Amino acid sequence: MKFSVKKVVILLFTFAVLVGMVCFSPTKADESAIIQLTIGSTKAYVNFKEVTLDQPPVIENGRTLVPIRFVAEALDVLVDWSPKDQIVSLIFDNKEIDLKIGSTTANVNGSEYKLDAPPKILPGGRTVVPIRFISEAIGAKVSWDSNKKMVTVVYSLEPITQKQKVTLKVIHAGSLTQPIRAVEDAFRKYYLNRGYDITFQDQSGGSVKVVKAVSELHGEFDVVLTADSHLIPQYLVPDYADWYVEFATNKLVLCYTDKSRYVNEINASNWYNILLRKDLEFGYADPNVDPCGYRAVLMFQLAEKYYKIPNLNDALINATKPNNIRPKSVELVSLLQAHELDYAFEYESVAVQNNLKYVKLPDELNLGNPELKDFYGQASLTLKNGTIVKGAPIIYGLTIPKNAPQKFLAERFVAYLLKNGSTTFQSFGQPFITFKAYPGEEVLPKVVRAGLNGGK
Repeated sequence: MKFSVKKVVILLFTFAVLVGMVCFSPTKADESAIIQLTIGSTKAYVNFKEVTLDQPPVIENGRTLVPIRFVAEALDVLVDWSPKDQIVSLIFDNKEIDLKIGSTTANVNGSEYKLDAPPKILPGGRTVVPIRFISEAIGAKVSWDSNKKMVTVVYSLEPITQKQKVTLKVIHAGSLTQPIRAVEDAFRKYYLNRGYDITFQDQSGGSVKVVKAVSELHGEFDVVLTADSHLIPQYLVPDYADWYVEFATNKLVLCYTDKSRYVNEINASNWYNILLRKDLEFGYADPNVDPCGYRAVLMFQLAEKYYKIPNLNDALINATKPNNIRPKSVELVSLLQAHELDYAFEYESVAVQNNLKYVKLPDELNLGNPELKDFYGQASLTLKNGTIVKGAPIIYGLTIPKNAPQKFLAERFVAYLLKNGSTTFQSFGQPFITFKAYPGEEVLPKVVRAGLNGGK
């Protein structure tokens, strides 16, 4: 039986024992794909380009079984693996195919189908699956050349003209504005031919306000992204969210313009002496609202230790005029550009995105080196609400609240971001890190887990 389904959104296989790496470029999201494999041969073709498999296709009970990793990557499909249940899941826009190792029963969106040959793990540790069933499930066509013992899979996206209008509500740290917009644009275009006309309703602010918009104001958002991952377990888990993922990093820098005072003198060794001069203006974000603000104050404490200058922390705080402490760090950018401020502590990403010049602080102070977490941890700050914040590497976090109005597409947006967003975030100065899920990958929605592992 053939299944009319749309092309896959995401790709992955997490269980290392079951996967073999294949070196080739997968088809793009909106391209057609032609895959050719020969029984017993490690030579295959993707869009007529030769690739090498580490496991050749085999015939089982008259059916061709092929390496699932290869097919998934060739078609830009994400795969999830449950070691506990021994189930391989292929996740699509609105379809999910579950295959249990050794079982002739497959499950497609809750409906059972019989297989002529079950998926299996070969002695070499590679997983193979029935190619015809998988291909027809994703809307591809399969042909068999008995003379050449070659199987050919042809996929071509058929755009869905009837669109479902959906609004996704995303609330995020202000420093994430530009990369998030870029990923949203790509995600919107991807789904335009897949039956969804998506509008993003974005709200940005200091990360403390972001999480409080959910925990205190009880706002309904589909995705929450913060500039400090620890705010999510502190404010949202477990009452408002079940999990969160750490996914990107940043660095603290000191921004300035060509017209800033002492621009020809300031550097990474003397910046604090320059800032203490009484004829200039510098600022940072409100520590009670924006993580960039409390990170700046924590950095002052670390600077006192690093430079071994007594009372340097107090001197820097006292030298900051109250009017130069703003609710969001990004608000300081306009003050710099208007030459109302000479210097401002910002994330490196904000400097990059706004073409600002900046002083690169030592790793011991920029909070961007995970190996210095113990040194960072020597600094602490008590906020107005009594919360104690300790120095730590800058790590961005994301989650989907329990009351998300559009969980189906929210999960797919997060998966898309994790799998495809690395280059975009890197270009905006917020490189991805090795993803970490809390309290563990097993509690993530299947689609998000697939995207997380697909982006590693």
